[in-house]
Amino acid sequence: MTKRSGRRTLRALASALLALGPAASGPRPARADDPWRPGRPVPIAVHEGVAAFDVPADAPAGDLLVVVSSLAREAGPFPVRLSTRPVDRATPPELAAEAPARPPRLAAPAVEADPPAPILPPEPHRDFHIMTREGDVGVASNYEKVAGTLRAAGERVQVYVAEDDVDRVDAETLADVVETFDAHVRPVAARTIGLAEDADGDGRFTVFFSSRLTRLGGGRHAVDGYVRVTDLDPAFPPPFGDRCDVMHLSTALRAGPHLRTVMAHEYTHAVVFTRKSLRRPAGPGPVVEEEGWLDEALAHLNEDLHGFGRSNVDYRVSAFLSRPERYRLLVEDYYAADLFRSHGNRGSTYLFLRWCADRYGPDLLPTLVGSGLHGTANLEAATGRRFEDLFRAWAFDLYARPDGAAFAGYRAAGAEAWPAAGPRPSRAAAGRDDAWEAAGTSPHYALVDRGRAGAVRIRVEGPPASDLQVTAAILPAAPRLDLAARAYTSADGSLMLRASARERSGAPVKLLSLAWEPLTPPADAHRSPLRPGRLDPDRFRAAFGSGAIPAAGSLDARPIRLDPDATAGPLVLKLLALAPDGRPITAWAALGDEPPPALAVGDDPARR
Repeated sequence: MTKRSGRRTLRALASALLALGPAASGPRPARADDPWRPGRPVPIAVHEGVAAFDVPADAPAGDLLVVVSSLAREAGPFPVRLSTRPVDRATPPELAAEAPARPPRLAAPAVEADPPAPILPPEPHRDFHIMTREGDVGVASNYEKVAGTLRAAGERVQVYVAEDDVDRVDAETLADVVETFDAHVRPVAARTIGLAEDADGDGRFTVFFSSRLTRLGGGRHAVDGYVRVTDLDPAFPPPFGDRCDVMHLSTALRAGPHLRTVMAHEYTHAVVFTRKSLRRPAGPGPVVEEEGWLDEALAHLNEDLHGFGRSNVDYRVSAFLSRPERYRLLVEDYYAADLFRSHGNRGSTYLFLRWCADRYGPDLLPTLVGSGLHGTANLEAATGRRFEDLFRAWAFDLYARPDGAAFAGYRAAGAEAWPAAGPRPSRAAAGRDDAWEAAGTSPHYALVDRGRAGAVRIRVEGPPASDLQVTAAILPAAPRLDLAARAYTSADGSLMLRASARERSGAPVKLLSLAWEPLTPPADAHRSPLRPGRLDPDRFRAAFGSGAIPAAGSLDARPIRLDPDATAGPLVLKLLALAPDGRPITAWAALGDEPPPALAVGDDPARR
């Protein structure tokens, strides 16, 4: 994390579609200009917060996916509702326009040689300042001066530990920090995104360990690490900045992949601030930092570049995917927005930028880091596409293209603690509304059961300020897997789980894993007793008695014992499975999560 200083038209159809009547003899052959070809996203026009479109009766038989996003830059939440009703004739949908795309403008990676400055002997003691109290970052009394003692030094890194914490950081951890920085973090940065400013001119980057990171904000917050950009900016004197290129790490960290991942993440923040803010021509006004959402996304994406592991992002991705409409993508300043420890927002930013990088290639990361632009303007300049169009394509692909980062859990089912299983959708049956509250720049996924009603009209409405974006698609036919679960206390006082799975579309599925996790990960996700759980392969087979469900069949699991400390509060359960063609399928259930209330967003039946 960065501790901030407060501060396509889609092509038109080749010819107009004629009004479609009810099907007479099954689905019609797909045409190249048919918007309802399976798997094709249809961008629906929205006017003043309302979108309405018809799906013909002879459309393919797969699920209808409707992705409803709020593009509002305000936080929200905004009340949104999706409703369905049968119609006699389906009219062609009014399509939303996308702006023409221009070629991407991508820069080569920044290759930096070692600076000519001498490497000075490290000082045996240094003082650092940590904001341990909640409040205004501009109030000196909110900071604590902490004395640090030199414990290790490498070629380009020096490690200090708070004097009252020297026994909390072992020799193995100190050695791992030195080896990781000198042999991995710094060399990779030098040939890709650049190096951080040597703010104190000593030729080494500083790492400072303190147990105070486990009790920030008066004890309410715990973080693994941070970079305070004011430390790198000589304009900020102590306690607001230590005029030192430094990352702060928690004494709770130990040698291993997670420590290395955190180091790669935090150093990226220092590089981003260096290249985007410090190495820009001087001009009037304050130094402008990268917006928080993109700064964090860049740091998480750089974790992938190093490949130490996913432990710093897996629970964040899972939080977002479990309730995507809750989390904003665009957050300029997490601290100011009181989203300092809201993991789902960070999961959203990572998945979005990961999708962009997968499409625009490895040069996207150094381009964004080296650009003098910020936020969406930075991304639009690099990719040649509007943010709105990138968001639409990403939100659709996140559900409909199960080959990206969101489905990593299927590639290692049984291995990841927080398995990613694609976004959790709602189910909208004919005659029943789907209502939710949407955060700004968030997507919501609805699977509409068209049943046997023939043609159907879908209406989506929200307040104009929500700036709704609607995309619909007929998904390729696939198994439909339902999961039901309940928790109860056994006679001996143990907390038990009963789960039942049913296949409803007439296709067999192969079961992979049953996992459960807190619906909202705790602030300190690595050390909280609230932990994810899953059945290992042996326990899974013992519980379900089989690794497959036949077409239109069901399985009832035997009682599963839960850890009451690890499962306090709302839980989300995921049953991971594969369709006969190998596509991933997820069935979801929740325990202790009340459904959202019906929301008053206006309902005029005459307008439907």
